[in-house]
Amino acid sequence: MEFNIAENANGVSIKFAGRLDTMSAQNVTEQILATAEKLTGKALNIDCRELEYISSSGIRLFLFLRKAAGANVTLTGVRPEILQILKVTKLDTMFTIE
Repeated sequence: MEFNIAENANGVSIKFAGRLDTMSAQNVTEQILATAEKLTGKALNIDCRELEYISSSGIRLFLFLRKAAGANVTLTGVRPEILQILKVTKLDTMFTIE
């Protein structure tokens, strides 16, 4: 699992690549906690173009990010298999999906 956090004039962007499973979600969460205050009140874009898999721990991480940033969270480049998981769990209603 690889991820990158970048700040820009429009807010914060986080790019995930690989498998966001239980182990990687825990490691990513620990690293993101250190920068969570940067998310407060800013638009957050989560780039999922290279995200191959998401577990329940990954979904929990997305929910944490939404809570940290507020309701202004966009998921971009979501693959069909991950979109299906978001729809089944009704999380597609909690995020803007592009």
